[in-house]
Amino acid sequence: MLKLLSTMIAICVLSACTPSLPDTLMISDAKIRAAYSQAKTGAAYMTITNPTETTTTLTSVSSLTMVANDIQLHTMTMDGDVMKMEEVSGGVTIDAQSTVTFAPGGFHIMFVGLQTELSEGKQIALTLTFDNMPAQTVNFPVVSMHSSGMKH
Repeated sequence: MLKLLSTMIAICVLSACTPSLPDTLMISDAKIRAAYSQAKTGAAYMTITNPTETTTTLTSVSSLTMVANDIQLHTMTMDGDVMKMEEVSGGVTIDAQSTVTFAPGGFHIMFVGLQTELSEGKQIALTLTFDNMPAQTVNFPVVSMHSSGMKH
């Protein structure tokens, strides 16, 4: 009986020492590309890290402020020599224990029919909705982004 009790205590102590995985998604490097005042579209980028054991899907993005007529999940693809931008149907899947980066030339959040100027220094709160994890509201700063090393 004493041996059984000692074994149970050892298991409890060891399990308390085992690091556990975080139970939520981590959003980092969130930013919106600054756009000139008459722009009709805009784009936002981020990195989503899923340290959990559960695969999830980013199903939509919204904002309490009227940023645009529509906010969509988009991706860029190549069709031969032509780069095409298209809405992602079904959302963006983030596998368990993996990271998905939203960046120019790949996945991004697309603002269609801009209703506000995307000027540097502004911050816009966006709510990211997932199929099986809690929604997260993240402040996205508006920053100047250049596609090359040259500043225009």
